[in-house]
Amino acid sequence: MTESPVKSNGRNNLLDTSWRPDADELTKRLNGWIAERFPAGSRLVQAAFPEEGGSSLNLMFSVEDREHRTRRYVARMSSPNPQHQTFPDESLEREVRIMRVVRRHTSLPVPEILYYEDDRSWLGTPFLVMPRIAGRPWPSDPPYNFSGWVLDASPEDRADMQRQLVAVLAELHQITVDKFDLSEFERPHLGGDPLECQVNYVRQLYEWGRAGVRYPLVETALELLSSSLPRRSKPACVNWGDSRAGNLLFHNGRVTAVLDWEGAALGHPEADIAFVCLMHRYYQQRAEALGIRGIPDAFRPADMAAEYARLTGRELDDLSWYETLGATRAAAIQVRVLTRSRASGPAHGSDPDKALSIAPVLRDLTARMAR
Repeated sequence: MTESPVKSNGRNNLLDTSWRPDADELTKRLNGWIAERFPAGSRLVQAAFPEEGGSSLNLMFSVEDREHRTRRYVARMSSPNPQHQTFPDESLEREVRIMRVVRRHTSLPVPEILYYEDDRSWLGTPFLVMPRIAGRPWPSDPPYNFSGWVLDASPEDRADMQRQLVAVLAELHQITVDKFDLSEFERPHLGGDPLECQVNYVRQLYEWGRAGVRYPLVETALELLSSSLPRRSKPACVNWGDSRAGNLLFHNGRVTAVLDWEGAALGHPEADIAFVCLMHRYYQQRAEALGIRGIPDAFRPADMAAEYARLTGRELDDLSWYETLGATRAAAIQVRVLTRSRASGPAHGSDPDKALSIAPVLRDLTARMAR
């Protein structure tokens, strides 16, 4: 296996998990919940947090029934208190609703919600329970183009997984407002148009998360986005929101799960396609800055658009604008996480933008838009 010169050392502010609740205490509480909700004779065998995951709390646990059969589950929890939220409108119940809509109207392997528990007395926060599905994501810390199983895979296998990701998006985007009642996911307080809503949401996220610190690069990007909204005549669809290979599970070369729906919203196909390209561009820029070749031929916008058109017959437009939207959203999330971890203090001097690891990518995109 290829070794990376960059190792996760627990000090990555964007994947900081130091604020997680104590796993031992959660295990005790979860045991009580299992005794109440699972069939008689069930008992908790094991519970632990995964190594990755910065914006959500996913407690992995196993339960043995009275016949000594063991099944594996994931308890996805809301943030323990508002100070630890990544998003201002965090709603696990909304995430449950969107996952059920996608399961109902597509064949995508979105995990089944076995339980949704809104009684905070159990774990101190609402949580949902899903079956734990076999598979592994493209790594995020360090990214998949630094080291690991994806980098070690053949170019043909990576290309096949890329095509599968596009196929997931193509099927998801068939859930449109003209075919299904998606009114519960509208956000009229942010605007009347889905693109306007997405830009205004990023602005809301930034203003909420910056804690008095101004990031000129983010503010410039928001103004550019607001003044150049693409016109769209086709009906809005469901956007996954955090569309990337790190939120898919692959097993034996096939997608087994589509995960992490907290950023789902109404929008247009370009938003999801562009976000995949944007996140790879971000990872690739980080790799090359460290002298790592990475995977330069993955998730190229032209390739993604061509595959999407092949599957759907739909040509994608303004991908650069949507990449800028995705980069600005990623920057606003970084602003929030840096604030939460108190990493945006005086050490960054008069240029807070330097604290944003996505700044080089966002700066390049905004410069192109401004020309």
